[in-house]
Amino acid sequence: MTAVHHAAHPGRRLRLGLGIAIGTARGIRWLALAWIVLTPFLSILLIGAIETGLWAITATVFQWFVAAAAGRWLYANLPATIGRGVTRRELTAAFLMFGALASVATAAVVTAGFAAEHALLAASGNAFGTWGETLANGARYLLITPIYCFTGALIAAGALRFAGRAWFTLTVLVAAAGQYAGVLVLEFAVHRGGADLAAWAGTCLAVTAVLVAALAATLRTVPVRSK
Repeated sequence: MTAVHHAAHPGRRLRLGLGIAIGTARGIRWLALAWIVLTPFLSILLIGAIETGLWAITATVFQWFVAAAAGRWLYANLPATIGRGVTRRELTAAFLMFGALASVATAAVVTAGFAAEHALLAASGNAFGTWGETLANGARYLLITPIYCFTGALIAAGALRFAGRAWFTLTVLVAAAGQYAGVLVLEFAVHRGGADLAAWAGTCLAVTAVLVAALAATLRTVPVRSK
């Protein structure tokens, strides 16, 4: 029966993954638009106070919204999605697709923002760094965004799995604080050069792999309660 069920819906994982990405993008579109349009210009106005520009700071803050959006979708929609006959394996695969799409889209927007800010600062005589460094700053979010995204999803899955447990909230607060400190180090401590860059990328991929494995394991054991 399981094989027949999957054969009948060969594209459901793709449709679900795209649906999560589109729905999430719609939910944060106005916030993202305001961030993209206003931040480069504010960097010029505040260059005397913030010499490095605002974009790097706001790009980090935007990662929180990616994490929150991923977690909110999962927490709100998991029971109903499974109730419609979507298997946990399909949902996990769809969420991995969403994470990949969110990472590529976020990295593209962040890179474009770094470029726009650099161009505006250069036009006003306040540019810092080279164009290569500017574009590399944005490209690194291809490996940073998945960490935020799957952290948000894992917290939501854990909340569904361990709902009502007194220790859960404290555990999340302590673990999330520790992880966030670690992610900030990864986000801003990119060493240029072959060996260091490879070690940094490997660390990011390893952290993402651990989060994905934990998310998949948690989703397999989440009880679906009727509402």
